[in-house]
Amino acid sequence: DTILAEALAVLKAGVRSLCKLKGHRPEIAEAFVDRDKGLVIGATTLAEKGELLLLDADAAVQSVDGKPLLARAVISDVEALAKSASSSGSFVTLDAAWFEKRGEKAAESKPVAGAAPAPEVEKKTPVITRSQSYEGRVVVIPVGEDDLIIPARFEFMKRTLNLCDEQGAEAVIFDLDTPGGLAWDTITLMMKDLQNLKTRSLAYVNTRAISAGALIAMATDAIYMAPASAIGASTPVSGDGTPLAEAERAKNNSAFMGMARTVVREKGYDVRIIEGMIDMDRGLIINGRVIIPKGEIVTLDSEQATMIIDGKPLLAKGVVKSIEELKLRESLTGEVITAEPTGFEWIAIWVTRYAAILILIGLAGGYLEMQTPGFGIPGFIAVGAFSLFFFGHYVAGSLAGRETMVVALIFVLGIILIGIELFAAPGTILPGLTGFLCVMVALVYAMSGWEVAPPEGEAPSSEGVSFSFAPYASGFRHFALGVSGAAVLITLLALWLPSLRPFRALVLQSAAGGTYDDTPVMRDAARARAGECGTARSALRPYGTIEIDGRLVEAAVEGDYIQSGAAVRVREVRGEKIIVEPV
Repeated sequence: DTILAEALAVLKAGVRSLCKLKGHRPEIAEAFVDRDKGLVIGATTLAEKGELLLLDADAAVQSVDGKPLLARAVISDVEALAKSASSSGSFVTLDAAWFEKRGEKAAESKPVAGAAPAPEVEKKTPVITRSQSYEGRVVVIPVGEDDLIIPARFEFMKRTLNLCDEQGAEAVIFDLDTPGGLAWDTITLMMKDLQNLKTRSLAYVNTRAISAGALIAMATDAIYMAPASAIGASTPVSGDGTPLAEAERAKNNSAFMGMARTVVREKGYDVRIIEGMIDMDRGLIINGRVIIPKGEIVTLDSEQATMIIDGKPLLAKGVVKSIEELKLRESLTGEVITAEPTGFEWIAIWVTRYAAILILIGLAGGYLEMQTPGFGIPGFIAVGAFSLFFFGHYVAGSLAGRETMVVALIFVLGIILIGIELFAAPGTILPGLTGFLCVMVALVYAMSGWEVAPPEGEAPSSEGVSFSFAPYASGFRHFALGVSGAAVLITLLALWLPSLRPFRALVLQSAAGGTYDDTPVMRDAARARAGECGTARSALRPYGTIEIDGRLVEAAVEGDYIQSGAAVRVREVRGEKIIVEPV
């Protein structure tokens, strides 16, 4: 399974890097998590292939090759450990309350007379990318946990890179700590934005550059690793995380290798590295030296990434502990400045991140508007939610030029067709279904944009990548979540809305021409009985008013639409709610 193999490769690279940093044997940590490794140290077999390594106390402290296998000694309790670690033999135990009191005392403490004032802590204010100059500065672009799954972040990075060139930045550094993200957006960033960048670009793997993060790193001019860090595992996976079929996996691997290979070769890196990161069947073997065996996805720890082969580092130029140290290694002199999104960019990022919620609010607001007369607050909420949705995706770059108007027209057409189904031709199905498809296409396209074109100069595969649904996976996921959430919310509203006095009054004013207080609906509703027949005096969608023996009664229909004037029968009385069905 590709996803499990990628997760295992990342885990192994991380524990290897940390073990090397702390002086432990990295092969032990690998044997803890990978049953296929086994563990043989010297003449001692500690774990057979096919079983995970598990050490008891005696095994952990045994001497192998002149030093303890893993643990220094066996002790009885924490106190014994504390005493052995303290030169004086004394120790104290601190609980959470101690730290809380310490913080309170520090906040209440006053400076000692005559003492030098404490240095002021510089408050970091967001850098406004459109107003603050990058001239001569070192611009840091943070790439965090979920930054690469938000299309608007890519648009922000693109604009920042353009500003670096326009304003003459000394260098741009990607501060990477990411598990990956959107493959097609990353390929666009690699092949277009970073390739066209004139400013020197650097990547600082701090502490993960996994999947899409590794692709970005290898599209820069130089890579540096944090002491405990990992880079690699760039195998494409489906948008919903499900495993790909063998043929589809091979096609995707070939396409992505073709596109990534072009960039990596131009940046001077060994293309075998990126090939092994994408295709687990390749491994990484250089000059007969097996760095990562075939069958494992290439994920390098900091030591592997910086090992010297043929007189030069395998991938990264070195290991540094901070961006300041990276500056010194690269002889950069400019002030370090962190790029942050502007106000509109923050809106775009927020909208693209929570698109499903806006869809939910828009649909639920539209439903409430249909249940009330005129155009009121629910209608404004629905219009506001969808307006913010489209505006945010326009700012994010998913929509551009004429396509914005086209998508908006498709969306409006879908709403009109759904309205025809509900009010003009109920039960015909075709207008409603077509309208739903139009709305879906408009919303998904707005969240996705068009897919990236294949690279120029090198065909990624014999089958090509003229079209793929991969760029739209995230859009479909948000749409499905929004519609599902709206369906649940609408169902709850359908059950409980009539019992809420404000909404009950709104419905009755429209249906009977009076108010809640002067309309005998609730008095007569209690006398309605299952099986009684009447006539719909307003459309029921699903709520409306019916007449039974001269009495106006509020009722609801479940699953159907009933036109005004249609004959109805009381199916059941559920508390204060009357459920009817067409006769």
